Amino acid sequence: MIYPTSWTHYELLDFGNGRKLEQFGSVIIDRPEPAATQAKAHPNEWGKADIRFSEKKGQKGEWDKTINDWEISYPFGAIDLKFKLSQGSFKHPGVFPEQAVNWNFIADRCTQFQGQGVEPRILNLFAYTGGASVAGSLSGAQVTHVDSSKSVVNWARENAELNHIQNIRWIVEDARKFVDKCIRRGETYHGIIMDPPIFGMVPKGKAWKLNKDLAPLIEKVMQILDTHHRFFIMNTYSPQLPLDALIKLLGDIEDFPKQYEHTTLGLQSKHQQFLPLGNLIRF
Repeated sequence: MIYPTSWTHYELLDFGNGRKLEQFGSVIIDRPEPAATQAKAHPNEWGKADIRFSEKKGQKGEWDKTINDWEISYPFGAIDLKFKLSQGSFKHPGVFPEQAVNWNFIADRCTQFQGQGVEPRILNLFAYTGGASVAGSLSGAQVTHVDSSKSVVNWARENAELNHIQNIRWIVEDARKFVDKCIRRGETYHGIIMDPPIFGMVPKGKAWKLNKDLAPLIEKVMQILDTHHRFFIMNTYSPQLPLDALIKLLGDIEDFPKQYEHTTLGLQSKHQQFLPLGNLIRF
């Protein structure tokens, strides 16, 4: 199990009964969490919530109160990564705190490559609001950020601006189509990051289904990953694809390395309880 330990503006306060209670900066949020299957450990804490999200059909829902957008930061070497947080029709406020362990991994690999005289090129697929893209850019990499949602890419642009970044390549496109274009053009990357959803609708395209589409995409991604200086990060959050099934899937992909890190990614509460949030594959 792996979880971040350096957050100062985020804390998991408690979880249970299908929900989690978190503090993002000055705002305490109560929102759904399918992995929180046990009883709440500290039920008296939950009255502190400033806003609460109720999930409706198809994971969309609503907040019980409306607040202004706000910012949080994560200590990242000598600087801070800054993020804009906001309310929307989904439960996510704009950052996945558990991903901080991957931001540090990206920084370490970029430093390693630069020490070998290589200027890293990173491709971030299903890139959401750009935490990994910002981390890569601030680590000296040329970053290509790909997501099929224009509104989410615009949000990622705002995060880049918050961090005084102007050199990220922004692409609004289905990840599968973009990778196909890279293969045709002969483009390669030193680092590829993937955070594929369980299901996703693509404007003017074929819907994404994790169990059906993941293996073919990884096969293609291996074709555009540099053979000498490279890293790969993938997170999957689907209960329909447990870690042992994911390992088997990867074992059937001819060009996927036989040695890689596979673990459970999650968060540790202030009461030292671990909340598993998905599978993490890295090399």
